[in-house]
Amino acid sequence: MSFPSKRAEATWAGAGLCLAPALLACACPASAAEIQSLHVAHDGARYHVEMEVKLQAPSAASYAVFATPGDLPKINPAVQQVRVIEHRGDEQARVYTEVRVCALFYCKLLHQVQDMRYAARPDGGDLHAEVLPAQSDFSYGRADWRFRPDGAATHLHFSAELEPAFWVPPLIGPWLVERSLREEAQRTSAGIEQLAGLPAASGATP
Repeated sequence: MSFPSKRAEATWAGAGLCLAPALLACACPASAAEIQSLHVAHDGARYHVEMEVKLQAPSAASYAVFATPGDLPKINPAVQQVRVIEHRGDEQARVYTEVRVCALFYCKLLHQVQDMRYAARPDGGDLHAEVLPAQSDFSYGRADWRFRPDGAATHLHFSAELEPAFWVPPLIGPWLVERSLREEAQRTSAGIEQLAGLPAASGATP
């Protein structure tokens, strides 16, 4: 699979870094996905995230869905806007996203520009995102997604390092990030499973 052509719908996501993180505004279908581990740590204002998820869908189809810009708002409607600013060959793009993030009483519309790298494989694929701080609500950000087969299912490994350029309540920041990630991982996983289960997902190139 290659990155969507310039004719493709210029909408995406995130998880560039909205983190896959983050998002909490929609009612998505119940998920059979299993969050096997989730660790959030912070050093000052910088957050480190590691997550392992098992998706009940084939790995190649799961990657194809997640790497298709037009599918991201369908995966999680908290991704409110996506625009491909620039293509750099078939496997790289600069992407603008808006994601509404909420946890408890705290909500924010996050704006970010990310340089994305896509690497499809016969058995899944990898995505890497680097945030451009001058055009984003993050002082620093990078994220990686790795889709691999786990029998008939998918093993998804997600890692990220983020430094918000906005205020996060200091006493509950790590707990807030972990809570939001866990809830949004379930929503995003449900969306991937639903779309990856459709006939076109396993063979179509965006």
